[in-house]
Amino acid sequence: MERRMIVCDLDGTLLDSHGLVSERTRLAVRRLHGAGHVFVIATARPVRDTRHVAMALGGTPIAICGNGSITFDFVRDEVVAFRPLTEAHVVEALAVLRDRFPGVRLGAECRLELVLEESFYVPPALSWTARRVPRLEEALDRHAVGKLMVQLDGTARHYYESVRGLLGGCEVTISADVFCEVMRAGVTKAAALELMAGSLGFAFRDVIAFGDMPNDLPMLTWAGTAVAVANAHPAVLASADEVTASNDDDGVAEWLERLTG
Repeated sequence: MERRMIVCDLDGTLLDSHGLVSERTRLAVRRLHGAGHVFVIATARPVRDTRHVAMALGGTPIAICGNGSITFDFVRDEVVAFRPLTEAHVVEALAVLRDRFPGVRLGAECRLELVLEESFYVPPALSWTARRVPRLEEALDRHAVGKLMVQLDGTARHYYESVRGLLGGCEVTISADVFCEVMRAGVTKAAALELMAGSLGFAFRDVIAFGDMPNDLPMLTWAGTAVAVANAHPAVLASADEVTASNDDDGVAEWLERLTG
């Protein structure tokens, strides 16, 4: 069997609606490794919220996190690559957002630290380590911002196009409905994945990618085979080569079981 690199989003794709890895998925990933394939996580999650998933899956030492802004090796416990916003883009983005959206709530992933304004809502399970500040500009290391987080009233899928229109020099996307995300121009899961694949001796045609949300589209477009879960965003379903079962029905595991026989 030809050796493949499988890259998979987490929330809404590999994980069920409770954010858990099913036993079927664990077994499928382990069989994948046993067959000589490589499995890589590619997620919008920060490193701290990816670690326990990587450990549960086993054999997944390196993960692309923060929508491609940071790549982390969990075995060596170190950052492999970090692609922050430039200081100029951080300053400009904050000024433009404040001016256009007076009630905007802001946060930032600063390398391995989460900084959130006091009014910014993230589920407690994902924000218990956050440093809370009254105003982001007053507490930010502008040289270490891998990702800005922008929150307005309503769901992110309804306002992220407005944010993207304002910040033309950056990558703007969504991975969940609670906020949209701003990265350095050219920073995507796909860009980080291409570098990783090359270092491991894989070409794009050897890569199979799984996803569910617009932030997965660059990765799905780049990969040789793009697979959407049935619960995916309409744009993802439209772009995929194949559609598997939903995340709650172990769609990724089902597809991988066919690959490994």
